[in-house]
Amino acid sequence: MGAAEWAAELSALPPPLTLGGELENVAGTGPLSGVRSAETTLRLGRVIELGGKREARIAVGATDVARRRHSVQLARIEIAAETGRRFVDVLADQVRVAIARDGVDRAETTLEQVARWVKAGRSPEAEQLQAGIVLGQAKLTLEDAEHELLTARLALSALWGRQDPDFTVASGDLETLPEVEPLDRLAARLPVNADQQALGLDAVSIEARQRAAAAAAKPDVSLSLGVRRFETFDTQALVFSVTVPLGSAPRSALAEAQLQAQLEATQARQEAAGHDSYRRLFALYQELQHARHVFETHRNELIPQAEQALELNQRGYEVGRFSFFVLIQSQQQLAQLRNARVEAAARYHALLVDIDRLTATSGAATP
Repeated sequence: MGAAEWAAELSALPPPLTLGGELENVAGTGPLSGVRSAETTLRLGRVIELGGKREARIAVGATDVARRRHSVQLARIEIAAETGRRFVDVLADQVRVAIARDGVDRAETTLEQVARWVKAGRSPEAEQLQAGIVLGQAKLTLEDAEHELLTARLALSALWGRQDPDFTVASGDLETLPEVEPLDRLAARLPVNADQQALGLDAVSIEARQRAAAAAAKPDVSLSLGVRRFETFDTQALVFSVTVPLGSAPRSALAEAQLQAQLEATQARQEAAGHDSYRRLFALYQELQHARHVFETHRNELIPQAEQALELNQRGYEVGRFSFFVLIQSQQQLAQLRNARVEAAARYHALLVDIDRLTATSGAATP
């Protein structure tokens, strides 16, 4: 920001005064030898800008400051969105660790129960070995989940400039899915979202440069006023000069044409970005609705059925009606469904973050 603001102030300055001097007819031959015939001139000059060049430069500087300010706001929006995504990852991994820990507890309980049945001669020794394998797998799953959680916590704290997380538990309810606004209301924000504002500021900047190029068609006038000393006559006189460059108009026209081509390309990109933003919003919205449906189906239908099935299979195993493998299958199925519910909830929150990012505005004003 500071560099753009200083550059804008610099461009607003008028052309500086120039101080120059000349020494002629010195160290020649004959009557011009030595300094007896010298002519010394001291002059003060300045360029008079015409055609509104300074005002055009000020406008260009203002657009550069606005673009830089917007880029800072855009970076903040991106960081906020990424923070939201990583926070969701931490919440989801915390729940996955809890599910994996519950799986270890169930596997330990099952192993103890199977060991009693084997000791009593009710179950074959192979089932005890199988129960031990299930426990080992559950512990590995828990270890993997804990590693994923550690990585997610580190990724979140890295956004705050810390290499070591200064928190142990992230507070949040992953399974509370906030309502989202209707699609048409979200789509109404797209024409003024942060990305469209960035392209709009690019177009404004090009237009300001076009005006600066048009102003360059009118040539500047260089004026100078000075005093010339004639040693031969021991006198002095005023010297006045005017300089006007030629050929400014063709150069200005070429620069304007080049900028016009850039402006048309930017406007085309802005229009295409608008269509693409709606496509992305529509896709995100549909995925969001699907994620909610998946989550609610698991929470309200599949998981309650799996819990009931596990309870029945547990009772059946205890009375010898069902095999050990039916019990293990029920436990694993319940864990899978709970993880699927977590995945759907995390997916919902991540999609909501993406929608918020897509429809976010920076609040930047056009200069």
